[in-house]
Amino acid sequence: MTNQRPLPEEIYMRRRVAALVILLVVASLVIWGLSAMAKSGGGDGSNESSSTASTEETSELVTEPTVSEPTTETSTETSTATASSTATTSTTATVAAEKKGSCALSDLRIEAVPPQPSFAVNSQPEFFMNVSNPTDADCELDLKDGQVRFEVYEMATNKRVWADTDCYPSIVTGRQVFPAGSEQAFKAVWSVTSSQPGQCANRQQVPAGAYYLHAVIGDNASDPAPFNLTS
Repeated sequence: MTNQRPLPEEIYMRRRVAALVILLVVASLVIWGLSAMAKSGGGDGSNESSSTASTEETSELVTEPTVSEPTTETSTETSTATASSTATTSTTATVAAEKKGSCALSDLRIEAVPPQPSFAVNSQPEFFMNVSNPTDADCELDLKDGQVRFEVYEMATNKRVWADTDCYPSIVTGRQVFPAGSEQAFKAVWSVTSSQPGQCANRQQVPAGAYYLHAVIGDNASDPAPFNLTS
C-alpha cells in the first residue's frame, strides 16, 4: 500500500476557492437565464398587444366608409321639386285660361315695351303696349276714358311722374274686341315732362335717371319695364 503524503494546506484552499467560484458562476448563469426568459416572455406579450391595438385602430380608420352629405342632395331635390311645381302651376294656369271658353279683362296679357334701354332727356320717346288674348274666346270690353294708359315711375322712389292720360284723352275708348289668340299693339309719345291728372300747366323737365314703364288697362297692369334717361 502506497503511502500518500497529505497535500499542502494552500492547495486545498485553492481548490475550495475554485469550487466556490464555479458554483457562483453556475448560480449566476441560472439566475440570468431565468431572468432573461421572464423578461423575454413579458416583453413579447406587451409588444404584441400594442401592435394589435395599433393595427386594429389603423384598420378602423382605413375601412371606415365615407358618408356623403345629405344636405346638398336634399336641397337640390327640393329646388328641383319647387321649380317643377312652379312650372307645372304656371302651365296649368295657362292651359286653364286658354280652355275656359270665355274672356275677361284679367285674362288679357299686357306687356310694356320701351323700344330701347336709354333715351335722351331732350328726346320724345315712343312707348308701346302689347295686348294678347290667350283664351279661346273673344274678349269684348267697354273701355272708359283713362282705362288704357301708359305710366312712368321713378325707379328709386316708385313715384309716378307721368301718364299719357293726365292731359290728353285715352288712345282707346268705348267697345273694344280682343279676338281669341290675337295680339294688338298701341303706342304713346312722351315729352319727358312731368304731369298729374288735370295739372298740365308748367310741366317740368324730368331729370336724367332710372325709370320704369307700366302699360295698363283698367286694373290689369303689365310688369314694370325699366329704362334710363340720359343727359
